[in-house]
Parts: sequence; structure tokens; C-alpha cells
Amino acid sequence: MTYALLLQDSPDRQRLASAIAAVLSVPIESVDVAEDGDDNRNWKAPVICTVTSIGGDLRQSILIYVADTSGENISQEIAAARLAERLKTPVAYEAMPIPPDMYWLVGADGRRSRARINDDEDDGELVAFRVEAVEQPVAGAPDLPVGPVPEVIHSHRIPTPLTDQFRGSPASDGTGWVVVSRLASWEIMITRLIEGWPPDGWYPAEYYRDDLGYRDDLVTGVGELPDEVRGDFAEVLATLDRRFAQATVDDAGRALAAATGPVPDRWWWHRITDPLPWHDMPGG
Repeated sequence: MTYALLLQDSPDRQRLASAIAAVLSVPIESVDVAEDGDDNRNWKAPVICTVTSIGGDLRQSILIYVADTSGENISQEIAAARLAERLKTPVAYEAMPIPPDMYWLVGADGRRSRARINDDEDDGELVAFRVEAVEQPVAGAPDLPVGPVPEVIHSHRIPTPLTDQFRGSPASDGTGWVVVSRLASWEIMITRLIEGWPPDGWYPAEYYRDDLGYRDDLVTGVGELPDEVRGDFAEVLATLDRRFAQATVDDAGRALAAATGPVPDRWWWHRITDPLPWHDMPGG
């Protein structure tokens, strides 16, 4: 098992080794901690931690390798929370490989928040990590800017079973693939809406407006499809429209207009969820 973590503070080797031993439930003698590039270490230790000192908001990068037969087998999420509480310092770990700047930042109390963390480079060499935003205040780092990190929403995969039947069919030939992609966007938004806006329970007003714009594109898009698939496509679109109507209320478009500006006079632009999709948006 390997853990890749970023620490706000820079604990010394002994303190870091002691904390790692406690987190993994192993004797401290089983943990070897050394700076990157230091070959004077116990490579046979069951737990090997390599430390890289950096600048910025997160001053230490640690890579922990645990032999399969050693210690407690825990997830990176649990390891980060335990280490943050043990060291009394915020600990970050990657939330997902794409986008690359999306992290979880765990406070000294063990509670985590989504975070956008950018890396600064000098001639291609990493020199610092900068926390651009956290969605919730983080214990031990009160000065970090609090705000939404919406990029993760589009990276959260949503299945599109209704649209999938048209992929690879005559509907996706030529310019038809654009129409199919718009149907997929509409299906994804409706699924998000019905499921309570995963992954974190909110959705920006700008994203909601974009999705209604994709529904606009389908008004003329259906007519561009081949005759043999147009009827089935229209039926699927009608099914999605019914789901959308059933899960929303008619406010004449007032909430979205207040958040983003005037809206077109089409029925889907008049409908919104209650509470609003952006009701629980961080920093709102």
C-alpha cells in the first residue's frame, strides 16, 4: 500500500515516524523516515516514508510505502485523517487523477474539505503548493480562502443509459453526434437533479444555465437526425422532459434570472428545483 500526502507543517523525522507508526498500528522501529535522496536508510523496513520539503501552503510531501504484511490496511482517506489528528496539522491527498488540482484537505480535527491546490514550478521543478480554495473552513488553517470548487462536478461520472442506445447508431453519424452529445448532457443534468446534485449536493447556477441551453439545442437538433432514428430519439427526449418536469417547480425563471441574467421564454427555463441547486454552494 502506498500513501501520497501533503502536510502543512514540517514535523521532524522522529515525530513523523511516531505518528506514522500510530496511524498504521506498527512499532516505531518498523518505520524508516528519510529525506528524498538520502540513501543512508533502512530499505528493509516494513514501512518506508520518503520526505520532500517544498514551499507554499503545504510544506512537506511524504510518500509512505507499506509492505503487504505490515500494519493495518487502511485507505488513504483514513490514513490522512489519522495523521492530521496525530500531528495536529492539515493533510492533503489527491481526490482524483483528473483534474490534477483537485484534493481533499483534512483539518487537524480529522474533518475534510474539498480543495483546489495548484503547484508552482521553476524551470520544470516543483517549488511550492498553493491552496487556491477550500469548500469548508479547515481546522489548523484558518486563513485559507473558502469558496466553491465546482470543477469536480463535471469529473463525477453520471451514466446515460437512455442516450447510450444512440451512440454508434445512424443518429451519431455526421453532425448527429453533436445532437446525441446534447441529449447526453440533458440526461446527465436530470440524473444529477433527481439524485440531489452529486457529488456534494449543490450545482452552480452557471452550470444549470448551460444545461438548459443544451436543451435548447435539441429543439432543432431532432430534425437533423436520420428518419430511421428520429422517432425513437424524440421519444427518449420526451421521457427525459417528463422526468425534469416532475422533479422541478415552475417559478417563471425568476431564480435563474436573478443569478445569471434574463432567460429565454421556453418552459424548461421556467423550472427549477426547490431548494435551488446552488442553495448549499460553498461560500454562498
